[in-house]
Amino acid sequence: MSAFEQAGEWPACGGECAGLIRKLGPDSTPLGAPDGWPRALRSIVDVLLRSSAEMAVYWGPDYIALYNDTHARTIGNKHPGNLGRPAVEYSKELWDELKPGFDQVFHRGACASGRDRHFTLDRRGALEPSYFDYAWSPVFDDDGRIGGVLCITTETTERVRATQALSASEKKARERGEQLQMAQEAGGIGVFSLDIESDTLRVSSELCRIFGMPVHEEYPYDAFGRLCMGQDDPIATRAMRVEGSVPLEAEYPIRRANDGAPRWIHRRCQFVRDGAGKPVLMRGVVQDITDRKQAEATLRQSEARFRVLARAMSNQVWTATADGRLDWASESMSAYSGLSLEDLLGDGWSRIVHPDDLPRAWSWRQALATRTAYENEARLRRHDGTWRWHLSRVQPADESDGLDPSVRWVGINTDIDDQKSAQHRLAQSVAERTRDRDRLWQLSADIMLMADARGRIVAVNPAWQALLGWREAQLLGRPFLRLLHPGDVATAVAELRRLRAGRTNSRLEHSHMENRVRHLDGSYRIVSWTAVPDAQLLHAVGRDVTALRESEARLRQSQKMEAIGQLTGGIAHDFNNLLQGITGPIELMRRRMALGRTEGMERYMDAAAQSARRAASLIQRLLAFSRRQTLDPRPMNVNELIESMDELLRRTLGEQVRLSITPDAATGAAFGDAAQLESAILNLAINARDAMPYGGELRIGTSAVLLDEAQAQRLDLAPGRYCTISVADSGAGMTPEVLAKAFDPFFTTKPIGQGTGLGLSMVYGFAQQSHGLVQIQSQPGVGTTVTLYLPRAPAGERAPRASIACVPGDAALPQGQGEVVLVVEDDPAVRLLVLDVLNEMGYRTLRAEDGTGAIPILQSAARIDLLVSDVGLPGINGRQLAEIARGLRPGLPVVFMTGYAEHVRTRAEFLAPGMQMIAKPFTVEDFASLVQQAMRDRPVE
Repeated sequence: MSAFEQAGEWPACGGECAGLIRKLGPDSTPLGAPDGWPRALRSIVDVLLRSSAEMAVYWGPDYIALYNDTHARTIGNKHPGNLGRPAVEYSKELWDELKPGFDQVFHRGACASGRDRHFTLDRRGALEPSYFDYAWSPVFDDDGRIGGVLCITTETTERVRATQALSASEKKARERGEQLQMAQEAGGIGVFSLDIESDTLRVSSELCRIFGMPVHEEYPYDAFGRLCMGQDDPIATRAMRVEGSVPLEAEYPIRRANDGAPRWIHRRCQFVRDGAGKPVLMRGVVQDITDRKQAEATLRQSEARFRVLARAMSNQVWTATADGRLDWASESMSAYSGLSLEDLLGDGWSRIVHPDDLPRAWSWRQALATRTAYENEARLRRHDGTWRWHLSRVQPADESDGLDPSVRWVGINTDIDDQKSAQHRLAQSVAERTRDRDRLWQLSADIMLMADARGRIVAVNPAWQALLGWREAQLLGRPFLRLLHPGDVATAVAELRRLRAGRTNSRLEHSHMENRVRHLDGSYRIVSWTAVPDAQLLHAVGRDVTALRESEARLRQSQKMEAIGQLTGGIAHDFNNLLQGITGPIELMRRRMALGRTEGMERYMDAAAQSARRAASLIQRLLAFSRRQTLDPRPMNVNELIESMDELLRRTLGEQVRLSITPDAATGAAFGDAAQLESAILNLAINARDAMPYGGELRIGTSAVLLDEAQAQRLDLAPGRYCTISVADSGAGMTPEVLAKAFDPFFTTKPIGQGTGLGLSMVYGFAQQSHGLVQIQSQPGVGTTVTLYLPRAPAGERAPRASIACVPGDAALPQGQGEVVLVVEDDPAVRLLVLDVLNEMGYRTLRAEDGTGAIPILQSAARIDLLVSDVGLPGINGRQLAEIARGLRPGLPVVFMTGYAEHVRTRAEFLAPGMQMIAKPFTVEDFASLVQQAMRDRPVE
């Protein structure tokens, strides 16, 4: 334990910056005293203070700077004034460059990195160009939000300067070569053209002479390609990667066909392309440059001799006999070592070689037998006693150099100590950069992985254990897809296939996807991935966005509650009006009956009944919007249904609106509720009429469409065949703001009293509940088109038998034969009504308030000919009670009454044979007719 830890001080480590942070007071920094800093900030400061890498963290929206001693040395005279202060205060000359990058990390959670980035930095009282490798990543606060920016940097100024100097040197060398080429170009020139489609090459006689081929006007292209010396045609290998008519040039050796002589040629050509950009013709020239190449070789040899003489003036030159003993040395060698020439001759030169390098220095003698050039690096002692690295180049002597043939070796010692130091610093820089990259891998809060071509994990960073609980040993070799939620696997597989396919392209493919990754405890976290492939591996970085998605879900819930509030207000407004139309006439009738007055009672009864029917219609529309209405889906011929509505639509639209119906014969049959489809089309027609107050045209059309997987995914539908019904008007159209709310319940642009705003909501709910879709396209002043998608019925499927017979009866109710009906209804008023109706029909009745009370009656020996039950009973629901009744009394007919039940979506799925259903509110006549039908259809004992 350190002394700081024993004293309870923080930071509990040594170093200048740690000491300065301990001294920070409440007013020293906008962050306040260190003991009040967030836990996350204190943790990252602990990490960077103990690191030898250049690290800093910039905390909060003002980017308060905290850093370690290594970073302090990099920023020069800005330290220590900037410690704990906003970055803009000490980095004014850099802030325009730094702030956009910091904002990307802090506000968007992006990571950023770069190599050798140029900055103009004032750290010694004057601006100076500097270069850095950097990596910026977000740091999260105690609440899981981004609290700051972590910066890991490495200064690369010396390396960049060395690279720039090398590039300048190479450029000068290239310029000298180009000037030499221009000065010495000469020789014959051959012309050729290649028809790419036929692979036919037309050549001049001069070109045939250059290649040593018989003179012909045409050749197959590969006849010349075979003459390239052991390589592919260098022009052809690049041809298809070049766009347009950019000229291509190459110099390469050939072997002449007639005598096998090696020659050098220079070839220049360009492509002619057709209108689609496809190359159709290659034309160009060929020149024999063998003489120029030989001249260049001679020049290089001459330059080499010149360099030997030039180095002899400044370097240490010596000669040695065949046995490796020096017999001559230059004055520069004597001046460098401080020894006389006599002391250096023979084996005396070994006195200036570092003892550790002496074995290597003697090893040059191994080249004596083969008379090959030799190079060696060793440290030589200077006259002042310091050791410096030298490169010794030794080669056999040549009479043409004017040297005595008895002298076998010539050597030059070149001082390379500065280069060795630069190489050492570069190696340290590379090693440091590697350590920084590894450190980022270790410290990143994002999970990172590498996977092979089969999707098996080959490397993960420690963040996996922190975020998901998995240790590295548990993940290596494991298929990545097995960690995903089963519902996300298909999407991930498709994206990985796309990445693998794109890996062969010239541009780098990358992917952004989001899926659920399993925690070690079995739970799932939502992770947003960025993935990039290379030739062998897939590299991916994942960020935990679970909290973000949960926040978005809470926002959606808040918006949903706001919508529910709007919906509730709309329902209250309309229902209060309807209830007034019911309660008012009932109160007036009660008053008149108390006074013995019965005249005009029918008027009040009609008004109350009309308001009740309007209330039932409003409920039906609400259920349609919420996709909770009870549907009776069956195959229906869409074209026949619309044609049957022709007269109704024309009466509804009026004379000012022209109606045009254009059915497509291929539309076929849709699967849905015919009555609801009629209501939807009528609602759309009424909306279109109201949008054309001065008249216009209404067009209704049908068609059949086949949605593949991609199209269906865009529409959020299942792939397959659909029937479409489109209703288009030439009216006023909708603004984008109105269009965004078109399906909202109780939203309407009509004046008060001219619409509830539930028409389009009902159409939307009906389409969704029917596994279809409704779309709106509208432009102000142009008109509106509403398209309804419904699943197409399978070929040959027949409509199921109707389950309800809602036939209006006469004033007198149909009579029974004293049969016994068990009534189960939890609402007292409805139960009283049903019992009275059944008694008036001549039936005997048994009653129960719920399923629990009905079971003993069903278990008894009492006669029961029919069960009439509400669906939404407390405890055991009506459908469950019917199953129990059928188990006790097989074949017992059942009539269900329902106001609304969550699981009653389609009659065909809900009802078994011998079961009927009627929706509340119902008329007495409809109920009596349904009971009579159930009694008539019951099995005979």
